[in-house]
Amino acid sequence: MARPRKFDDETRAALIRDTADQIVTGGVESVSLRPLAAKHGCSTTAIYTMFGSRDALIEAVVHESVESFTRSQESVPITGDPLEDLWELGRAYRQWALKYPALYVVMIGRGGKRPDISPEEFTENSPRMIAAKRAIETLFRRVAECAAHGILGNYPIEEMGNSIWASVHGWVSIEATRPVMMGQDPDEAYDRYMQSLVRAWAPSAAQA
Repeated sequence: MARPRKFDDETRAALIRDTADQIVTGGVESVSLRPLAAKHGCSTTAIYTMFGSRDALIEAVVHESVESFTRSQESVPITGDPLEDLWELGRAYRQWALKYPALYVVMIGRGGKRPDISPEEFTENSPRMIAAKRAIETLFRRVAECAAHGILGNYPIEEMGNSIWASVHGWVSIEATRPVMMGQDPDEAYDRYMQSLVRAWAPSAAQA
């Protein structure tokens, strides 16, 4: 027998999106099932049946945020030009974050204490760390390609990759709330910023 409409995948995805919005607006502590149930014409029992618990719903939001971001990064085509491939990956990062601002906030850990995060869970082989590593693997591969072609210097790939990721993350986090460079085209300003990151890791200051 098919599941009732209130249990279908479309409603599940909508509940995840709306829960992410609640987290952004008021933090994890603000997540309430009653307004979610009312908005989607179902009971809180139906949500419990679908997810298991309120904490499990929050965990599903976290999981979907990481998975959605990772899928976006992994789907960026490879052109054969290592530097252009790196640019495109950076652009895809920004586009995803601006398209899904609530999921982005949840993914990077803002919004208060979450049931899925504790110091004990950030170990080398924990599910959270494995997911985080997978999310950034595509960037490391593009960085390695640039290094192999002499575009980046002879530095550890992980060091360069983490530095570029942290820098892009900082820009996008600011842009999510206000323009980073007032009075400038945001796309062009972001591209210039990415170019500056490559120059910072180039073999010499003259090589961009």
